[in-house]
Amino acid sequence: MYVTKRNGSNEFFDIRKIAVAMHKAYKGVGSNFTEDDCLEQAKRITGSYSPDEDINIERIQDDVELFLMETKQYEAAKAYIKYREKKKQEREHPWKDNDERQDLILQKYILHNESKQDFLKRISLGKASLEKVFRKKEAIFGGRNLYAIGREGNITGSNCYVTEDPEDNLESIYKVDYQIARTYSYGGGQGMNLSKIRPKGAKVNNSSNTTPGVMVFAEKYSHTTLNTQQDNRRGALMLVMNIDHPDIIDFITTKLDLNKINGANISIALTDDFMLAAKNDESWVMKFETPYELIEKRVPARKLLELLGYAAHTMGDPGVIFIDHVNDYHLLSEYPDVHFSATNPCGEQPLVAHGSCNLGSINLNAFVRNPFMESAYYDWERFDFVVAEMIFALDDLLSILGNRHALKEQRDHVKEFREIGLGVMGLADLALSMRLPYGSPEFLEFLDKLMRKMINSAACASANRAKDLGVFPRYDYGKISSSSFYKAAIDESTDKLIREYGLRNSRLLSIAPTGSISNIIGVSGGVEPFFQINYTRRIVSMFDAEKTITIWEKTPLALAKAMDVEPENLPEWALITSQNIDFISRANVQATIQKYVDTAISSTFNIPNSATVEDVMNIFITAWEKGLKGATVFRDRCAKIGILAGINDKTEDLNPATPPQLHIEEKWTDKKNKSFKEYITHISIHSAGYTPEKIERELCPVCGGILVKKQGCIQCNNPECDYEKCAI
Repeated sequence: MYVTKRNGSNEFFDIRKIAVAMHKAYKGVGSNFTEDDCLEQAKRITGSYSPDEDINIERIQDDVELFLMETKQYEAAKAYIKYREKKKQEREHPWKDNDERQDLILQKYILHNESKQDFLKRISLGKASLEKVFRKKEAIFGGRNLYAIGREGNITGSNCYVTEDPEDNLESIYKVDYQIARTYSYGGGQGMNLSKIRPKGAKVNNSSNTTPGVMVFAEKYSHTTLNTQQDNRRGALMLVMNIDHPDIIDFITTKLDLNKINGANISIALTDDFMLAAKNDESWVMKFETPYELIEKRVPARKLLELLGYAAHTMGDPGVIFIDHVNDYHLLSEYPDVHFSATNPCGEQPLVAHGSCNLGSINLNAFVRNPFMESAYYDWERFDFVVAEMIFALDDLLSILGNRHALKEQRDHVKEFREIGLGVMGLADLALSMRLPYGSPEFLEFLDKLMRKMINSAACASANRAKDLGVFPRYDYGKISSSSFYKAAIDESTDKLIREYGLRNSRLLSIAPTGSISNIIGVSGGVEPFFQINYTRRIVSMFDAEKTITIWEKTPLALAKAMDVEPENLPEWALITSQNIDFISRANVQATIQKYVDTAISSTFNIPNSATVEDVMNIFITAWEKGLKGATVFRDRCAKIGILAGINDKTEDLNPATPPQLHIEEKWTDKKNKSFKEYITHISIHSAGYTPEKIERELCPVCGGILVKKQGCIQCNNPECDYEKCAI
């Protein structure tokens, strides 16, 4: 027997759904019928139904109403009728509680003259159950999917891609430039690693004799990003460089000048070896070998990390990727040909060449029952169902939009690996609804349970999908089950299902920032704490003087109402934001989540203006120690804000850092004649980058130590030697 839904679709008849609806009606009016009682009543109501006929949902609900009236359960009947009317209104006028800001953002994705109701039907892929998920704001697709579904033309549903890393030749460099431009024209972003390109000053076999270095080509890719139109917006680009590349200082400092590389985000790929060297205050070698020469640059690792901290402290760029953890902790880590060198522009998806991220997110707050009360609890059953629905839907989109990729390599890759990325939003709202202070031990305990449940629900859904439609072509149970991620995150019952049916998707969870979609849904973005609990808005009317009003986020406002207090009088635990949470608590949250996310997390450590460069360095070290795959830091009122907005009393950086200085030992070896030259390069950092002063290495005539430039003089770097020579 099937039930015919209002949109004409059919689903299997499930008598338990009738019993659950009746139990809710009874419970709402204080009747003490049990769930078993309701199940027996549902059997009486439906006893006359023929197993060979389909039953309309309206008939079932009419019969429930009639039964309640005939058995004189008038209050329950009244509650049930109100419930039906409420659901009718939600179907016919979905998301009517959205405010002006939410509806304005939604316009980015709605077709011309399309209502919210029509929008939800369009993006639901013809599935009534999925439409209900969206209508209840339990989950939503990522922005590119919302835009692409049902539109004509070359529009990708994937938010972002990673292209092949440009090789050390012009043919490859310009081929990649074409690939990213073509991808932008379809609406996707791109990421790449530049570390295969030889450094500045290296010999080349052309009329130039030496190369201008990586940054010239980084600037070219940035310009391509700025100049390729995407329906009233520009493309998005992530440029990555390895920490052992000789041009790394140019790369780290490039964003100090906002006229450079302003069409890209940048990240530094940090290795475990570098982080250990920085912790132990050891030296670090940046090395590059060409057919003509071996280039080596040596610097104290701690000073290089300090430079990175200074740039992030001053401008919010670059971020860091802990590349060894990225490659060691995912489902495909035991595949010898799968290696990640870059991420998509927001950092939530490390991808191999031509991989893409097909995204959707769960609203974690939607499954809290009795929110704000002592009796609050989490609806695990519904959460499990919605996770499975979204995994099925994202997998469907891989096929529905499978030809909407700009390059053949991208289309082939999707078929080969079937990557999806289900994420979350509303975590800060959940903390309030469950009365669990964000970052507290009890919150982390709940979060661990939640994320473990999510990855296993997602994996089970992918296995069930594989049962029906087959595994992704590169699936290999032996390799996947041997990965450290699988061993740490996958439960025995889930493994049993995967062992039997395999996996439909090679990647499952990915935590995107959810900027637009979390605003549309009306919850906090990604896994971040609230950025602000409230903000002020100036209002000027025709008749009144200018007024300033305070706008509160919806969930804190609802909590205040439930606690019967003014929002300003909420307890301290309810006022945790990215500006006042300590970074250890913040890192603990992200580390707990990362244990169960097979790709990565896009999230920013927002820190107060008073934070120091040392604080930023400690965040990077702590993030690495706790197993995060990356970290981005943004300091309130940093220099970047002042430069972009114009300095005033609300944007001036009150805590600028002192620029660091570095001394680099260089050795350039000519492989043909076996000769070499050694230099000392003194690096002076300033507001627009840095100024190098390169001199041939000279030894101290007194002790044999290396002479370096300090305070305008040439001095011996041996602390026990007093030798120096000055121009005066």
